[in-house]
This record gives sequence, C-alpha cells and structure tokens, in this order.
Amino acid sequence: MLTGQSILCFAPDPWDDLWRNRHQIMSQLCQSNTVLYVEPRPYMRSVLRDLRRGQFGPRGPRMRQVRPNLYVYRSPRYAPLSGRPPLSTWTEALRDADLRRTMRRLGMERPILWLFRPDMADLPGRYGERFMIYHVVDEYTGYADVEGADVAGRIADIRRRERGLIADADLVLVTSKTLLASKGGINPNTHWVPNAVDYPAFAAAARNGEEPQELAATPPPRIGYVGAVNDKLDLGLLIAVAQAYPQVALLVVGPERLTSDEARRNMERLRALENVRLLGQVPVERVPEFVAACNVGLLPYAQNAWTEAIHPLKLYEYLACGLPVVASAIPSVREEADAAPDLGIAVAEDRAAFVASVGRALAEDEPQRRALRQKRAAQNTWSHRVERISELVALGLQRDGG
Repeated sequence: MLTGQSILCFAPDPWDDLWRNRHQIMSQLCQSNTVLYVEPRPYMRSVLRDLRRGQFGPRGPRMRQVRPNLYVYRSPRYAPLSGRPPLSTWTEALRDADLRRTMRRLGMERPILWLFRPDMADLPGRYGERFMIYHVVDEYTGYADVEGADVAGRIADIRRRERGLIADADLVLVTSKTLLASKGGINPNTHWVPNAVDYPAFAAAARNGEEPQELAATPPPRIGYVGAVNDKLDLGLLIAVAQAYPQVALLVVGPERLTSDEARRNMERLRALENVRLLGQVPVERVPEFVAACNVGLLPYAQNAWTEAIHPLKLYEYLACGLPVVASAIPSVREEADAAPDLGIAVAEDRAAFVASVGRALAEDEPQRRALRQKRAAQNTWSHRVERISELVALGLQRDGG
C-alpha cells in the first residue's frame, strides 16, 4: 500500500453521507498516509437560502478527526463559491487560505490531489500538489439534474471541464469499462479499477445472522434494495416487483434524493403498498446487517446514459452476503454475470423478465451457490483495489521523479 504520503481528497459528498468508493478508499489509505477529506464547497445560492430561513449551516469545528490519520474538513460558509469576480476571487482566496492553514496544522506538504468531478477543474495547481488523480465514477453528463433551458450548453461545459482534468491528471481512474471506453483516449495513464466491497463486514453479518430490530415485525422472505434512492432507479420496476409478490416484503434502505416529478409520484405509489418498507438511510456500519437480512438483492436501474456507465457497489455487497442478485441490463453487471455464470446473477432485459427472475431467486435454496458468491466477493475487496491504485500511484511518482 502507498505509504508516507499526504492525500488531499476533494469529495463530492459529506463524510457522513451514504458511503461510496471515496469513503472506502480513503479509509484504507489512512492506515499509512495522512488523508484530508474535503467536503463539498458551499455555493453562494445555498448559503443565502439558508440565511433567509434563519439557518446558518453546520455547527462545530471545520476540521475533525474521524479515524487515525484521516481528517474531514468543511469549507467556511463565509467564503462560498460565487460565479463572478471580484466576489468569486475574494471568496476563493479566503477558502484557499483557510485550507492551507489546515494543511500546515497537519504537516501536509506537496500532497497527492484527488478529484472526482468536472466542477473541480478550478482546483489543480492551487495546493502545491506533487501528483494529481482524477477519479471518474459516473458519466456526469447523464445526471438527472443536467437539464433545463440550455441542456446542450451544460453538457458541453461538463465535457470541456472533464477533458481538461483528464488531460492534466497524472493518473486517471475509471470504475467501469464503459467509462474506460469513453474517457480513455485522452490520457495514456488511464486505468480501470472497479468498485469493491468491505468483505469482512458483510461476510460477518451473513455469518452472524442477527437481524435488525427494525425488521422484527417483517418476517422473511425479503427482497431488498440497499442504496441511494435517486433518479437512476426504475421505481416503476420496484412497484411491479412489490405488486407481483404481495406476500413478500420489499425493503428499500437508503436516502431519498429524487429530482423529477415523475419519480416523486412513483415513490408515493411505492410507499402506499402494504408489503413495502421504506427504511431510509442507516449508519454505514449497519448496512451489512440489512443486506444480510434479505433473501434477494435487487439492482433495479433505469436504462439511460447515467446507468450505462455505473459499476454498482451493491453488486459485491449482495454477493458477500451470499444473496442471489436480480439486475437491470447494466453493462458492468452483465460483464460480472458472464465472467462468473455459476453465481446465477440474473440480468433482465425488460420488466417482465426482471419480475420473473425475482420469483426464481426467491425459490432458490442452494448453499453451494451461496458459497460461490461469497468467494467471488472475497476476490473483490477494497484492500485489493487500494493495492492496485497504490501500484499505479507509485509508478506515476517514480516516472515523475516524485
């Protein structure tokens, strides 16, 4: 593993949010490096909105230690992102000065700069970094909020910013082969490193068999989706599953972040079904017990530019608990199903096939296949992924004389 480095990670989500690959990777790297996890920078519009409501944002220190060698930093709300100079120049200088003071307190010099989004294109070169990583986890032009009067203009701006980051990065990481195909022609040091699983935590939950207290009144069998409830889901598909199996509980575990009116209407329809349990977000350390409490794991994605490029973390989490998996026709899931056909991952081309596959998965009782799934998950852990990333960074540092 990479050792003795300072890592400045600008993350697109708060540390206490639903855990994604950056949380897992930084939790591994902090074992032998100093990591400063920078939460999303506040925007002027959101700060002004909160002030009008009498809300002044998060309280407490702007930097806190969450693990040995891992610190979480929150940008000052008195210096939000603002689009136009001279205000944007002033707030940028205030943010940078505060962050540099924090870095000095931690003894961070010449850090590895780790970026995740095209809207971070203004950050390279500002913190004396020795190495820059751009980590692509989604097709950002496919996000549901990229819409409005000037969709084409917004997409063009995202692509322009991203091309610049990819070209300037010392290392580009992508999480799916779809992303490798679309992003890999710009920087020769672009590598596919798929998502993974905290295998010990999920395998232990499956082995212990202790069910969450919240499910005491919801006996098995249970079908489950555990993850963010956002516009990449096909909520109509979840409704069809719940209606097809009214005697089976459908668990939906994760925060709701829906932006479209249609998605919100479908969520209310789902909420009205008697066999559906909407449990909201649970602490990261409890996610494995909810997955292990299910009999079938679902990946019910809509078919669009966003989902075409994803590599779901939930896939290996379900497998680590030995669950049969039923998925929409997502390329990365199909690749896994083809690579390991003995696991019985069902990839459905349409709604009818998805619903029928759930029925077959519920009827399955094959301990041998369960063991095979867990074995496959054990080959795809976050420690494996971080070792691979560490190798790529070490090669890059050596090449650059770092």
